Amino acid sequence: MIVACGFVEVRGMNNVDRIVDEMESRKLNIDEVESERILFLMERDSVDAVRCEIDSLREIEEVRNVHLTYYSFENGAEKP
Repeated sequence: MIVACGFVEVRGMNNVDRIVDEMESRKLNIDEVESERILFLMERDSVDAVRCEIDSLREIEEVRNVHLTYYSFENGAEKP
C-alpha cells in the first residue's frame, strides 16, 4: 500500500466545491481547502496507481496543476 499526499491547484474559487466532490468520489481524503488549493491524502496499491491517479486529476476541467508532496511505502514493499 502506498500513502501519498499533495495538493490540487484550481482555476477559480467557484470551481473548488465541484472538484472536491470529484476527488471524494475517487476515494481521496480531503485534508483542507486553502483558497484555490485542495490538500489531499490517498492510499493506492502501487506507485503506478498513484501516478495514474495524479495524471487523471490533471485532466479534470478547471484543474490548473496537481502536486505530489509526499509518499511512503508500507513495509518498504515496493521501489519507486
